[in-house]
Amino acid sequence: MPPAQQMEVKEDFKDDELKEFVKINKELMPLQEKSQEKMVDAIEDSGLTVERFQALAQAQQSGSLTEVAEGPEEMAQFNEAGQKVMGMQEELQSGIQKVINDSKLSETEFQQMYMAYTQSPKVKEKVDELMDKEND
Repeated sequence: MPPAQQMEVKEDFKDDELKEFVKINKELMPLQEKSQEKMVDAIEDSGLTVERFQALAQAQQSGSLTEVAEGPEEMAQFNEAGQKVMGMQEELQSGIQKVINDSKLSETEFQQMYMAYTQSPKVKEKVDELMDKEND
């Protein structure tokens, strides 16, 4: 049986498209970092460590939260932190959406470029080169 075909990854982006992709990512990085810090604070404020929260989230996904949680208090802490984190993720998603919408790229173009960045060494090298130039 032949191996499953991967989706074609577009690699022929123009330099100005790649520059716009770099610009967008430079705007997104601080947004994501700030959001991540807020999520960590929310988790810790609820009385859990990030590691414990992640373990409980995994247990929830596999349907074994009640077995893994150390009791109703920890379940409540997890639920409280989870609600806050979900709200922050939605907020972050809106922020990302706005940055992309305010750019010269469409959402589809951005997604194609992101996919190419993660799957194509050729595109990744070009983007990383542009990122380095921007940082000089």
